[in-house]
Amino acid sequence: MIPILHQSGKLLYEQVYEFYREAILHKRLPYNYRLPSHRTLARELGIGINTILRAYEQLIHEGYVRNENRKGLFVARIDSGDWQVRPTRATEQASAPKKKPKAVVEFKLTDQIVDERSFPLKEWRKCTNLALDNMTFQYESAEASDPLKEQLIRYLYDYRGVVTTPDRLLIGSGTNALLFWLAFVLRKTHSRIAFEEPGYHRPRALFSELDYSTKAVAVNADGLDVQQLKRVKADLLYLTPSHQFPTGGAIPVGNRVQILTWARKNKAYIIEDDFDSEFRYKTRLMPSLQGLDTYNTVIYTGTFSNALMPSLRVAYMVLPASFPVDYAGYMYLTNTVPYITRRTLAYFIEKGYWERHLKRMRKVYHEKYEACIAALRKLPAGDITFNDNPSGLNILLGVHTRSSERELLEQATRQGIVIRPASVFYAEASNRPKHPEVLFEFSALPLQAIERVVKKLHTAWFS
Repeated sequence: MIPILHQSGKLLYEQVYEFYREAILHKRLPYNYRLPSHRTLARELGIGINTILRAYEQLIHEGYVRNENRKGLFVARIDSGDWQVRPTRATEQASAPKKKPKAVVEFKLTDQIVDERSFPLKEWRKCTNLALDNMTFQYESAEASDPLKEQLIRYLYDYRGVVTTPDRLLIGSGTNALLFWLAFVLRKTHSRIAFEEPGYHRPRALFSELDYSTKAVAVNADGLDVQQLKRVKADLLYLTPSHQFPTGGAIPVGNRVQILTWARKNKAYIIEDDFDSEFRYKTRLMPSLQGLDTYNTVIYTGTFSNALMPSLRVAYMVLPASFPVDYAGYMYLTNTVPYITRRTLAYFIEKGYWERHLKRMRKVYHEKYEACIAALRKLPAGDITFNDNPSGLNILLGVHTRSSERELLEQATRQGIVIRPASVFYAEASNRPKHPEVLFEFSALPLQAIERVVKKLHTAWFS
């Protein structure tokens, strides 16, 4: 059985090998069939002997043929049993059931979380070139200082009231990566952590996977329910005090003081996730919880994902001076951001581009937020409820319909819109509201498309 060589783009020995392999697997060559000698096959195909030898060696190595000394190559026994040879592409296409055509997605409100058209690409390119001109070829630990830490320390103090030092400032690839580091480091000294309900689900899942006991604490109009928290026994508390996710509320200063007091009395630490703190549209943002803390109980985290770009993968964590674990030996685990990225971002902050970008994006997102609220208020009263909390990049919608959450998502998809369900933010199903909720994430939507998207959703859910 002589192979036919005609596949362009593949080496000749690969074509010979694949021809015999497929023939053996599909039983076109029976057990003990003798393959042509390498000289005969080379002469028949008009190619070099070494090419045939290489193909035969691969067949022997993988067990498709056996080499009997001075007799030749013979097809080996392959006891298939219930094993089925993978059908050819033509057979697959003929037997595969016809799939229903997928709805065309026009607006995806779940994965795209920044306005890409507003990114300062020219300025970022300048900073990247500066970083390349001043880059190091060694491990960053060999450098005398970290430019990004120097810039972050100044920025956090000026804009968020956060006080820290280089040794207590950690930089890593995303908030969840730093939280994993934290959960790992504290695993021997802490075991019980409280979370907001509803709240960001990924940290809750992360700590649970590392065998922490988790407790849900309800959220009300003022953020975390302080009275319920006072009845909770935990040694860690994960909190989004400046912009509660996903409801959008902010904890007033009086409640913040009570939360700090609870931490001191319970010898607990508070993980302050300063989520979306850069975007507050009508009132000034309160200083961070860490800035109010006089007991050294707050572990502060922040990220550049929402304000700059998620693909950057840069987040930071500030540890309190009284951190209960000697973490110096674990610091190397957080060195996950490439030096060139750190240096570029340091220049971006130092040159004033970061501050200018934030100022611009506050205006852009404020306009989009107002467009969302205006469009929602035009809908029939009582159909969709929402909190008019002028901050952040998303609005939690309560949809007053008999449809289930799953049905709402399917109905929206048929209108070309993918939207995030809110059920994932609840640890316990019994805490979910009677009517389904979805998260309207507007940051990546074009301003002129917002009203149309809101109308399409209402049509999908109430027509």
